[in-house]
Amino acid sequence: MDNYVLYHCHTEDSLLDSATKYREYIDLAVKNGQRALSFSEHGKPLNWTEKWAACQKAGIRYIHSVEIYLTESLEPKVRDNYHTVLMARNMAGVRELNELVSRSTMPDHSYYVNRISFAEFLGLSDNILSTSACLASPLNRLPEDHPMYMALARKYSFLEIQPHNCPEQIAFNRRLYALSQKLGKPLIAGTDTHSSTPYKAECREALLSAKGKSYGDEETFDLTYKTYPELVEMFRVQNAIPREAYLQAIENTNRLLDLTEELTLDTAIKYPILYGSRAADSEKFTQTVEEKFRQKCESGVISKEQAPAFRRAIDEEMRVFRKLGMDGFMLSMSELVCWCKSHNIALGPARGSVGGSRVAYVADITDLNPETWHTVFSRFCNEDREEIGDIDIDCIESDRPAIFKYIIDRFGADKTARVASFGTMKAKAVVDEVGRHLAKKWALEHPGLDGAGNPWSLARIAKIKDELSPAINQAEKDYVDLLSLKSYQAVAKKYPALFYYLPGLLNVKISQSVHPAGMVISPITLADNFGVFYKDGELCLLLDMDNIHDYTGLAKYDFLVLKTVQVLRDVCNYAGLPYPKTHEINWDDQEVWADMLKSPMGIFQMEGPYAFDSMKKFRPTSIFDLSLVTACMRPSGASFRDQLLSRVPHRNPSELIDELLKDNLGYLVYQEDTIKFLQQICGLSGSQADNVRRAIGRKQKDRLDAAMPSILEGYCRSSPKPRAEAEQEAREFLQIIEDSASYQFG
Repeated sequence: MDNYVLYHCHTEDSLLDSATKYREYIDLAVKNGQRALSFSEHGKPLNWTEKWAACQKAGIRYIHSVEIYLTESLEPKVRDNYHTVLMARNMAGVRELNELVSRSTMPDHSYYVNRISFAEFLGLSDNILSTSACLASPLNRLPEDHPMYMALARKYSFLEIQPHNCPEQIAFNRRLYALSQKLGKPLIAGTDTHSSTPYKAECREALLSAKGKSYGDEETFDLTYKTYPELVEMFRVQNAIPREAYLQAIENTNRLLDLTEELTLDTAIKYPILYGSRAADSEKFTQTVEEKFRQKCESGVISKEQAPAFRRAIDEEMRVFRKLGMDGFMLSMSELVCWCKSHNIALGPARGSVGGSRVAYVADITDLNPETWHTVFSRFCNEDREEIGDIDIDCIESDRPAIFKYIIDRFGADKTARVASFGTMKAKAVVDEVGRHLAKKWALEHPGLDGAGNPWSLARIAKIKDELSPAINQAEKDYVDLLSLKSYQAVAKKYPALFYYLPGLLNVKISQSVHPAGMVISPITLADNFGVFYKDGELCLLLDMDNIHDYTGLAKYDFLVLKTVQVLRDVCNYAGLPYPKTHEINWDDQEVWADMLKSPMGIFQMEGPYAFDSMKKFRPTSIFDLSLVTACMRPSGASFRDQLLSRVPHRNPSELIDELLKDNLGYLVYQEDTIKFLQQICGLSGSQADNVRRAIGRKQKDRLDAAMPSILEGYCRSSPKPRAEAEQEAREFLQIIEDSASYQFG
């Protein structure tokens, strides 16, 4: 067969050893008819779920793999760290491999890199395939008379030859060929691919040079993606072993299809379980909500006038939560927030769409009364919701460790983990790194000059970054691709040697850390199902926020630092006052509103000079006014910001919409406005309205087109005007909504 499985390749997730995105390999594999991909990242299969999903979508097999490090013994610690590639044959193998990687990162295993012992490698089950990897293999670095040598050789499923035309690789290939003959072990052709194209290989070289990293005698290696004919030609030129042997080794990559199964990842929503079962959680949450509702009504926190509306809303929301299996999640949030407050941990009143939930207010998850502030539940949750629930909490940075410890103690270390985060190179960082590379290259070409006259000095690089700043600011302001801007292209044209690399290195990952805010709570164990790593005393998933959200179904809890919360807490402490609840505050105290115009100190989102000037121009006298000022400064408010701040009323396509938006001076300001339009005027249900809102924001034209007949029909029923005129009004307002969303979502 004139093809092969792309086995043993590295993406940017092999940090600082590749500038290639995984999708580039998938595109090449599809183009060249390859049927599977083995992403063998160094040490950890980071963000592996998105690679699985992308391979599924492309119609090729994802083989769950890692290039792991082996050590002869965990104690005493020796920096031997031999390379070996492991591949999961099935889902049991995925869990075994993930658990092994998780264990390898623990302090008793890790030494410079995460690793496992020879004994642990030899103890792997048949659910894991293994190959001997590159020149850093124990079969290359250990002498053949080493007491573990033959045991390791026999354990490998395949002995990996590579096509690089260098003396050490030629000698190793010949040794492996002899071992294959002796042990009856098949050879396999490992490409050890680190770059999708020659250009990306140059970018990788520049990055390694800038970072002062080296992986041996690489000038004799070709780590760029090869087609089948190119790979055959490399082995022919290398001429290390017989032609029939290396052709069979290439063909053996295709055996990975027969030896591995198509993986099925469970992406269903996985809310945590608190009391043994989902039914028990639901019952407990119902009891909690009813008891807290009674207490708030009796104490007057919920007024007699508001109580009937709360009663109706609670019944409906609880029905939705039960249908979605979300009541256990809400219970976990209620217990968490109540624990924080019982330990004098100050939190923000509410962030985001959860402020529309009456149940959340009753259960103390939020401190924002939706009846008082006219917020909408369906934006937070509706019975047709397909995504996992999400609630963010504002807190003080010094309190986060205690919150995380509570979560681990409450739910168990095996079912909780922090979230991975990755540092990527933005434009100025790329200029810095490439500048270092070019400076080193110039110094090598001009020995003895001690840097005098180096055209890539730090001062010159700083000047170039200053020249680039306007283009970067424009790209961020207008939500456009930096490389497409003429202002960027003009700077790049002046310094072609420097900017040659920027497209290939922009947004490439270079570091791994723990997300400061994120924590996952799971009903299933994490080390085996998804994989974790040990970092700075904490366990962290191998996955970042997007991977968790899109491909796991796990519930993610975000604890965001808000300095305003600390300011309020500290002021209360200095004044000897308790941290206030929202129902205890006089929101109509006009002396306070007048005083706020003197200084932005402690006013959330008004600290900057432009925001504060905007507030002074509008002169708010209520929370609703201040919300308008805050909202109009977001990208979606660009088209009407000046008019609203000047209190110039806006006229919409119809009086119906003017009446709907009268509290906003007629402007479409909030996402809730879209929902109210669709519900109150067009007659859509809460879930239908929110689904349309999401479709507009995500530019899902097919979903919007499907809902259009219902929207138009509902609007025509509400409008007294002739049908044609009413339909035109509805279409005009929907266009306004779409235009607003294009600003908001970029």
